[in-house]
Amino acid sequence: MSFSGMDGIGIENYVLLLQDNRTPEAIYNTMFIAVFSTVLSLLLGGLFAFFIAYTNIRKKRLIELMVLAPFIIPSYIIALSWSGLLDTGGVLQMSFTNLHIPVPNMYSIGGIVFVMGLCHMPIVYLSVLSTLRKISKDLEWAARTSGYTTSQTLMKINFPLAMPAFMSGGILAFLAAIDNFAIPAFLGISANIPVLSTSIYEKVISFGPSSFNMAAALSVILSIIAIGGITLQNLLIRGSSNQDSMQEDFSARIFLSEPRRRNLQWGCIVFLGSIDMVPLLHMLLTAFQKNYGMQIAIDNLSLYNFSFLANNHGVYQAIYNSAILSILTCVICIIIGTACAYAKVRYQNRAAMVLESAASLTYAIPGIVIALAMIFHWGKIPHVYGSIGILILAYSTRYLILQIKNSTTAILAIHPALEEAGKIFGANELRIWKTIVSPLLLRPILTGAFLIFISALTELSLSSMLASAGTKTVGLFIFNLQQGGDYNLSAALSVLIVLIVLLAYGIVEYLNRQKTC
Repeated sequence: MSFSGMDGIGIENYVLLLQDNRTPEAIYNTMFIAVFSTVLSLLLGGLFAFFIAYTNIRKKRLIELMVLAPFIIPSYIIALSWSGLLDTGGVLQMSFTNLHIPVPNMYSIGGIVFVMGLCHMPIVYLSVLSTLRKISKDLEWAARTSGYTTSQTLMKINFPLAMPAFMSGGILAFLAAIDNFAIPAFLGISANIPVLSTSIYEKVISFGPSSFNMAAALSVILSIIAIGGITLQNLLIRGSSNQDSMQEDFSARIFLSEPRRRNLQWGCIVFLGSIDMVPLLHMLLTAFQKNYGMQIAIDNLSLYNFSFLANNHGVYQAIYNSAILSILTCVICIIIGTACAYAKVRYQNRAAMVLESAASLTYAIPGIVIALAMIFHWGKIPHVYGSIGILILAYSTRYLILQIKNSTTAILAIHPALEEAGKIFGANELRIWKTIVSPLLLRPILTGAFLIFISALTELSLSSMLASAGTKTVGLFIFNLQQGGDYNLSAALSVLIVLIVLLAYGIVEYLNRQKTC
């Protein structure tokens, strides 16, 4: 499609795009935001991974939960909460004004970089934390025996060994920034800050004679950037694969004095609480406000926004659509992903390996590009485009790799001898699956499917392009409210979604504790 034009096959679309000043600006903004948000994610994610992995601070579980909060809560809700906190009439805005400090503008490139850096911090944290714990203490003891100080040991031993994981996490954060449509859409569209993902969206909804071809050309440019990042990340993973078989060491390695330990511990909690909880609490107060932009006072608080949502058919439809999509996506991914993982692990099936590679690619390619490809392919088939069916296809295609990876881990934990014992006693494949494999796989697979469920429930990139009037999702509904200026209603619906996400997370945590017990 990107090479198809009025005069047949050629590079006409690319020439026209590059002649438009907005395209180079979108490419520059995309790269600038991705690079600098990645730097912020690396600094915060790497720092907290180091504190949790090596120091003797307490309340590590609480701190880790606060670090991972932006990973659990949808990025557009975080963008919405921060924009409300620093918007005109907000508490921070008035405080900055009284102190004669310039008020940060969230509807700017700097605001997008800041929010995106916070949202992708958990990606770096998870990548670096495991590697830091796998570095053998024997290497540290050998360095200390040779006369190295703690700082020298960290600089000469630990950090170089963790560098591949650090860089790999940075590339994952970069790819997530390239893929992220929600934050630039919420903070950039109204401020006229184009990036490639929002430019593709704007081309498609313009419905011009060559809008889809132009969007396809932009998608190819965005995909080239993403594939370059994937290739580099794969090279880094190969460089750090020698530590994959090592067991994680959860013991502390740096013992701080009591005052320093306490200061670091509460410093982490206060800082993370400030970037996580304060914006969300402000969003909660905004959800109860009658009039947006006015001071928070008793006479300006009301349940009107929640009452309006409770009596709005569109809200019920959006929640219903998102719930159905999430459940069906989970079921499809569990069935196909588990079958693929089992064939790969037990039989080294080549078809399963090809499917896994294809699923990895569709997850790595930006969601807005996948959505456009879905339109081009399935739009030719009657009764698919514009229905909930194309959303199910898109969601399943997008998130299948998560279930393949999760099921692979779960199957590897089941020793083949259990299945062989069943065969010795005369059980067929169906009975072995029913009585041995399925009971052992059920809990880890359902626990791992939580990420798919939450991702599908709060998804925006795919639904912004594929949803029709009757198939709007929660994320798209919040986006439409925000773009329409209904900030109080968007805040109220965001609060409900956060509560649903936290409830789902609590259920998963309960299941994990039951498993441990």
